[in-house]
Amino acid sequence: MSTEPDPASTEAAQSALEEVAQEWMARSGVVSVEVARRRDGDVPTGEVGIRVTVTNKLAPDDVPADELFPESLGDIPVDVVEGRPPEPQLG
Repeated sequence: MSTEPDPASTEAAQSALEEVAQEWMARSGVVSVEVARRRDGDVPTGEVGIRVTVTNKLAPDDVPADELFPESLGDIPVDVVEGRPPEPQLG
C-alpha cells in the first residue's frame, strides 16, 4: 500500500476545508484546521483528510451537539486531535 496521498483526494480535501475553515477556526479552543495525511497510530497512511487541532479534546458526549465537528465532509474524513498553538519563533 502506498503512503503517498492521491493528488485528487488532496484537492478535494482542500476544497472542502475552504468551505468551513473560517467558521471552524472561530470556535473556542481550535488551534488549527488543515488538510493532512491521516495516521494509523504513529504510521502515516495514504489517506488524506481534514485535521482539526483543539487545545482540549473532549469525549463527543461532553460536547454540545451544535459544537461537534462532523466525522466527515462528504467523502473527506475529519479527525480531531489535541495539540497546542505553535510557539513564536524568535530569530
